[in-house]
Amino acid sequence: MEKDWQEHSGPRGERYFTSALLDGVGVRHLFATRIGGVSEGPFGGWNFAAGAADVRDSEANVRENYERAAAIFGLAASDVCRTYQAHTSLVMTVGEEERGVGITKPKFSFGVDGLVTGTPDLLLSVRSADCVPILFADPENALCGAVHAGWKGTAAGIARNAVEELCRNGSRPESIYVAIGPCIGACCYEVGKDVFDAFCQLEKELSACFTPCKEGKYMLDLTEANKRILLRAGVREEQISCARLCTRCDPARFFSHRRMGAIRGTMSAFIRV
Repeated sequence: MEKDWQEHSGPRGERYFTSALLDGVGVRHLFATRIGGVSEGPFGGWNFAAGAADVRDSEANVRENYERAAAIFGLAASDVCRTYQAHTSLVMTVGEEERGVGITKPKFSFGVDGLVTGTPDLLLSVRSADCVPILFADPENALCGAVHAGWKGTAAGIARNAVEELCRNGSRPESIYVAIGPCIGACCYEVGKDVFDAFCQLEKELSACFTPCKEGKYMLDLTEANKRILLRAGVREEQISCARLCTRCDPARFFSHRRMGAIRGTMSAFIRV
């Protein structure tokens, strides 16, 4: 973990991380661990998705876990707007009409992996269990954003798209602060040549994020890839903070799809203006 990240305890035993970079500019946010919450079994702890396999968590448990996260911000689950993640590169602006979407209102009917808002007290949420949760903040213009970046979204430039969406709302790249949260690390993320080729089609320099490990296989540093994309989009390096916490390596604190398979819980990251 980089030195400017802190682990915190919530009022009911929840454990979560924040970036000192965002804390330092007054931006309320958190990256949840699996510790806390009311879910049980393979979803045990602070789980934010019912799941898609035959074994599922209850909607009541998931709702209560969102209530506990929102309470840390002085809000309710009905103030959350969460993505409908489909490994897209779509980032969209949301506002008052989307308050509660995915929680107390129906989920989005289309894949959207990134959200931007300037609406006060609208709590943005993205979920992950190895993919990269990225939080964006522009305190100067009262804007924030949240992105889910798996390898497909990363290769399609979703981090760049989030910067562009913030700028459409009045931001500038140099006023944006970014926290790249816990995700699968380069130590554990083996991919094939198809993934390598997809990244190089976006930017050739992203080849530096791959380390050959065997014939036709590479270890991919998703955190570094997203950081490089953000730098190319105009975000200042000193305004990007990376957790460097591997979700697969730490079963006590994180759910991991690579480690646990489809029957497992899911973390969430949150941010508000």
